[in-house]
Amino acid sequence: MNKVLEYTRNILFQIAFGALLNIISWLVIAAQIKPSSEMLPLHYNVFFGPDIVTKGYFLYSLPLVGLLILGANYVFFRYTKEREEFAAKIVIAISIVVQALILIAVLFLKSIIVI
Repeated sequence: MNKVLEYTRNILFQIAFGALLNIISWLVIAAQIKPSSEMLPLHYNVFFGPDIVTKGYFLYSLPLVGLLILGANYVFFRYTKEREEFAAKIVIAISIVVQALILIAVLFLKSIIVI
């Protein structure tokens, strides 16, 4: 058990896990939702129903933003790992949480978009 915990503390493992979550988000959008140029609801409001309706290709912006966040956090990690080790590790952990939240958002979008 100790070796498993030691392995998950490895920064490259954490970045690879975040990238895997991002890839899963891309694949869920491509395989399950199959966005096209037709209009899809992207945001629902309790009072008005769908309030953001746009082309389906904009669904790809969710994992794209996640990929940009993962890349920016990795650059920040490389820049600060010598100066502030704790902050650098927290940034990588936060990027994994962001990737997980984006995957959850994509899965919820999959459940509300009926094609």
